[in-house]
Amino acid sequence: MFNSNITVFMPSVLTLVGIPGLESVQCWIGIPFCAMYVIAVIGNSLFLNIIRSERSLHEPMYIFLGMLGVTDIVLSTSIVPKMLAIFWFHVQEIYFNTCLLQMGLIHTFQGIESGILLAMALDRYVAICYPLRHAAIFTHQLVAQIGTVVTLRAVILVAPTLVLIKCRLRFYHTTVISHSYCEHMAIVKLAAENVQVNKIYGLFVAFTVAGFDLTFITLSYIQVFITVFHLPQKEARLKAFNTCIAHICVFLQFYLLAFFSFFTHRLGSHVPPYIHILFSSIYLVVPPFLNPLVYGAKTNQIRIHVVKMFCEDAKTKNGEVVYLLIDRGLEKSQPFGFNMTDNSTYHYISSFFLVGIPGLQEFHCWIGIPVFLLYVLSLLGNSVIIVTIKLEPSLHQPMYFFFCMLAINDMALASSTGPKMLGIFWLEAHRFEFKNCLTQMFLIHTFCIIESALLVTMAFDRYVAICIPLRYTTILTKPIVIIMGLGSVTRATLMILPSTFLIKRLPYYTKDVINHAYCEHMAVVKLASANTHINRVYGISIALSVMILDLVLIATSYVKILQAVFRLSSQNARSKALGTCAVHVSTILVSYTPALFSFLTHRIGKKVPPSIHIIFASLYLLVPPTVNLLVYGVKTKQIRDRVISLFFPNKKISED
Repeated sequence: MFNSNITVFMPSVLTLVGIPGLESVQCWIGIPFCAMYVIAVIGNSLFLNIIRSERSLHEPMYIFLGMLGVTDIVLSTSIVPKMLAIFWFHVQEIYFNTCLLQMGLIHTFQGIESGILLAMALDRYVAICYPLRHAAIFTHQLVAQIGTVVTLRAVILVAPTLVLIKCRLRFYHTTVISHSYCEHMAIVKLAAENVQVNKIYGLFVAFTVAGFDLTFITLSYIQVFITVFHLPQKEARLKAFNTCIAHICVFLQFYLLAFFSFFTHRLGSHVPPYIHILFSSIYLVVPPFLNPLVYGAKTNQIRIHVVKMFCEDAKTKNGEVVYLLIDRGLEKSQPFGFNMTDNSTYHYISSFFLVGIPGLQEFHCWIGIPVFLLYVLSLLGNSVIIVTIKLEPSLHQPMYFFFCMLAINDMALASSTGPKMLGIFWLEAHRFEFKNCLTQMFLIHTFCIIESALLVTMAFDRYVAICIPLRYTTILTKPIVIIMGLGSVTRATLMILPSTFLIKRLPYYTKDVINHAYCEHMAVVKLASANTHINRVYGISIALSVMILDLVLIATSYVKILQAVFRLSSQNARSKALGTCAVHVSTILVSYTPALFSFLTHRIGKKVPPSIHIIFASLYLLVPPTVNLLVYGVKTKQIRDRVISLFFPNKKISED
């Protein structure tokens, strides 16, 4: 609490709290915000590249979508990096001028986004109500003029708010902003002077932009619906409704969250601060995240060009994506959605068809979102951890070496499945060459066994550190650490290599459809047109030997650790040791539980729905790389402190 009788004159630095009341869980709140930001930047960048490179998309609707993409990238970039620095690294300070710049960018691009949504509504109004005059009305010159006017309007309306704060307000009650970013009213409320002018002007700008734009958007869609209801063909009406619903959903999520934030700042004294700040933050991050999905994934022309960009063997026919399936010189065309029960062919197959998640094909585009988030987060986070450990000599210790090995293995494991799964979910790239399928299978199972071995080495490291700490440096020397790492890789390679050769000996000429999202050993073996008893026995023996041996060693290590912990005289020491053990045990459970589920379902789980099985099998390969990063990185103080010092050298690191 601060003393209201003390004022600060023209502060040079302000402090952003983040989300008041949720400081203890901000590190977890940052995960979905980071994921949404990455998707927003990548999705909108891909969107812009497609619109720029494809001349057939140089039409008003797609040009407006391109403008929206640029606005979304800038809007999310103006808030999320600083927000994540607060949530993850506790970097709460921000220079006063930088705060004003952030405020200006946020409100300017909010105004631009609102104006572009209005322009898109008008474009749809003319295209549906006056289709013959659309090309004559919405020329490229008019589109450019609309973009310029929308930008100038936002800049002219927002610029005075900066001047009113900078020139009028000199004394402040406090420098602490109870927010996760610099927002106009959040800054104005800090002032110890009369802020009536600032509040009135803020209201004027908000009602001018939102009131004007919403009125004309509503009128446009009323006219659109009236026209649609008069269309004679039911198919045409449904198509027009589908387009309108997508637009309306985007409008509603943008304006509803905006109005909630706006009125809560002025009238919502009874709304808990954390609810207000959460909704305000979501309001700026969700639209850039959703817009490329709604307007890209649901717009046929955009989707077709995305497929063409990533799949060379794809072509279009009547707006439908068609794949060329080549089997030993036999070429035929089949659109996605052909009868999966008709797997017969009379030629030795050279490729497999990965279904994805059986029974949920229509939801693949949405299922791909969390898959993409997990994949990107695992790559970015583990890369930061690896670089941090490499650059910091103080982290060149056995525990961190094992953690670095785990991070490298997690990146490789996620990369062996993530890209192909996304190709299936988003681009309908279901075909997979036989050799590539075997390679993926080998990599997946090899890295899974390496992961299991590394968890054993990390458990052994904790056992030595807690039970026999005086001998720790003499037992776990660098040569021993290297030998343990190489041993993990060698064991995995020698175990999985025979399974690959055993599959290559099998003939495949009756089935080519794998009811899975990636090439897994038993999923491939089940398709063979021969006796697979040897393959099944070898697969079971490998799985059981790895899991039983590793789990026994891990369990033994932690039993010894717990015995040593309970003998400690200090309660703080016991709590700290138990906290470390709980973190490790959680990671082990996350790694082994889905693995056991997938293993048993393939062999005895005939009553388990295929969709449930495949979802768990996919989570088993994507969740551990993300969870390991959070558990061992964000929650390990030494790693967290080093990351903060690398990215924020002026930030003081607390000793507690």
